[in-house]
Amino acid sequence: MRVKTLSLCLFLFAPTIGTVVAAEAPPAQAIHLKDIDQLLGERNRPLLAARRATSAGEAGIEVAAGRPNPVVSLNSLGFNSRRLNNNNNLDTILRIDQPIERGGKRDLRLAVANSLLQANRSDESETLRQQRLMAIQAYFDLKAAEEKSRFADESAHMARKVMAKAELRLKAGDLSPADAARIKTDTLKAESDAHQATVDLQRSRLVLAQLLAMESDSPRLAAADPWPELKPLPTNQPDIEQRPDIVAARLRLEAAERAIGLAKSQQVRDVTVGAQLERAPDNPNNPTLGFGISIPLFTGYDYRGEIRRAYVDRDSANDELVRLRATAAAEFDQARFEAERLSERARQLYEEALPSARKACDGVQFAFNQGAASVLDVIDARRSLYAIETDTANALADAAKSRAAWAAALNRPDLP
Repeated sequence: MRVKTLSLCLFLFAPTIGTVVAAEAPPAQAIHLKDIDQLLGERNRPLLAARRATSAGEAGIEVAAGRPNPVVSLNSLGFNSRRLNNNNNLDTILRIDQPIERGGKRDLRLAVANSLLQANRSDESETLRQQRLMAIQAYFDLKAAEEKSRFADESAHMARKVMAKAELRLKAGDLSPADAARIKTDTLKAESDAHQATVDLQRSRLVLAQLLAMESDSPRLAAADPWPELKPLPTNQPDIEQRPDIVAARLRLEAAERAIGLAKSQQVRDVTVGAQLERAPDNPNNPTLGFGISIPLFTGYDYRGEIRRAYVDRDSANDELVRLRATAAAEFDQARFEAERLSERARQLYEEALPSARKACDGVQFAFNQGAASVLDVIDARRSLYAIETDTANALADAAKSRAAWAAALNRPDLP
């Protein structure tokens, strides 16, 4: 659905509109809704940061898979500073010690790291969902700003034409100086509105450009697609368990539960096995072998703090999952309510109020040109038309953004 350009009186305004359209240069950087996902994937900074977090999670898998390294030591005893060249009196020991983890610690670390990696990947999908919604809403804000800027320009042109006609009537004695002053004041107000609309348009371009990391191109951005059709919403029921933020929270709860087992495994004593080769000075040609084992004694600390902390983290992760589920359900209900109401408001403005305002403005303008309408009638008609046009553009943008929020609540990449 497209918002049509202002319908003015043909006998007075058609040449002006043609001049305005011809003077506008075609947009150098037209953006389509279908291009947003690709641009986000290539440029969006929060999404790139989320991908780095996923890469860090992949590195965490390698960290968790690590095994204790053996330790090799070489010790010599019996050095004598007075006989440095005589090494036959040295007692030399070559030893290797290998720590051995028990209690399934490595498997538990891998399980925790894998759950966190999958959560990071879901976070990446959630970041894309949120950034897509923000970009689509910024896109429709830009489109509304373009519409309002065009309406403001057309309203200013209309006001200048009325002022020119009023000056002719003033010279002919058919219009009082007070009424001419009112028309001039109204014309200055219309031009001020046009300048403000241009500023708002540039601001909207920058917001979208920042989401797409296209700041250098922001002055040339333009929304190329029409307004979406305001057809009834599908009766889809939300499957919130498949939303990426819920999936990520569920995976973090899984990781926290596995972390409890990892914390408890610290109470299973690891052992260190060692072997050594010793060359004694009294029997240098017959080195001796030795073996040893060391086991820690939990006489000072038994890791109860880590276990308690793991339980607290598990409870916190569960609380977060419950909160996100409730939030997701509320977001869907609110998004559907707003989408339905705002779509109906936009339809009424576009299909009923806007055509009536245009027709009324045309009639008053024609009557003024024939001397059958007052200055206040012309000013009120033009202001009313501009207000309805602005409200219609805002309503269409609000409806499109609310429908995008409804689609995002369902984790749908397309618009309804």
